Amino acid sequence: MVAPGFRPRFKFESPLEGAEITHRISEQLQKENPSGLWLKNAHYHITLNFPYHTSHAWTPQMDINFEEVSKGQTLVRCLIGPTPGIWTLFAAGYIGFSLLGLTGLTLGFAQLSLQQDAWGFWAVPFALLAMAFMFSIERTGRARAQDDMRLLKDFVDKALGCDCLKLADAFAH
Repeated sequence: MVAPGFRPRFKFESPLEGAEITHRISEQLQKENPSGLWLKNAHYHITLNFPYHTSHAWTPQMDINFEEVSKGQTLVRCLIGPTPGIWTLFAAGYIGFSLLGLTGLTLGFAQLSLQQDAWGFWAVPFALLAMAFMFSIERTGRARAQDDMRLLKDFVDKALGCDCLKLADAFAH
């Protein structure tokens, strides 16, 4: 299998109903689950997670949504990505450092126009360095999460008895 990219999303149609898909995944969790995955079930949305004691900041989760469509088919949408807390942390960090950089630019130009020492410009390289550091952390986490992402995908494939990414490719064309 090709390594999944960042936050891979795929969708496919299945002849199984959402409840049956949830049942098969739950059954697979009880039958063969060496990684200790656990399931959160919210009717038409399930989430597969790794146990807290073995997870790290970069450990992904898999969100699966079901939508009943015509012809007795169920549209299955999957997303493998970081947990919401990590996603929010990085989004807030990028927004915060961007605002710091813009504030530094604004302050620096205001200081220049008043013919004062433009120390506000020092916030710009700091913000750029901080965002570059966050970017490198994100890339490192993404690389470390590849095996876990593959494990989640393979687990669902085994539970449903299909290669979901191949079905998703066929569905897209």
